[in-house]
Amino acid sequence: MAPYDSEPLDHSLELHELHYQLILIQHWCGTSKANQVEVASPGGFNKLGNMVANDWDLEDPCQNGKIVAHAKGLHVQASREEASWHASFDIVFEQGSGSIWYRLEGSTLQVMGPNVFKGEWSIVGGTGKLTMARGVIYKKYLTTVDSTSKIDLQIHAFYIPMERKDAGTSGKNVWRW
Repeated sequence: MAPYDSEPLDHSLELHELHYQLILIQHWCGTSKANQVEVASPGGFNKLGNMVANDWDLEDPCQNGKIVAHAKGLHVQASREEASWHASFDIVFEQGSGSIWYRLEGSTLQVMGPNVFKGEWSIVGGTGKLTMARGVIYKKYLTTVDSTSKIDLQIHAFYIPMERKDAGTSGKNVWRW
């Protein structure tokens, strides 16, 4: 028997919509509270190729700045002409956040796109409660004080909620919608 299973779907998929606002807190490299660190620095014009690992805090503005998630990944200086970073990271929702996020704890959103301070990021995937997420994050720079930047994130995504069930060794589909 083949180690995979493919069969027609006998029902429609239920699409859910997610709208959330978070505040991204970026403590710059070299500071005592840094939540990012330079991991590659090839030199050259405008630092093309610099790579920074990030573990940015994501705060819920409705809960007095409580950290409810982290943005874990990399951003790379991707232009010779200007400061232009490409970011690729996972938003990881925290366990036991005790807030409206409780239903998302342990779930992730996979995110990528240009620049950190303005514009949009693409949501290109998700796990846990946010399986197969697709969408956009609208970013708006708020402030920088003492090497700490705050960026407003408006998350808008669609996802298909699925639960994994234990199928043992039956070879049958292990997903439920």
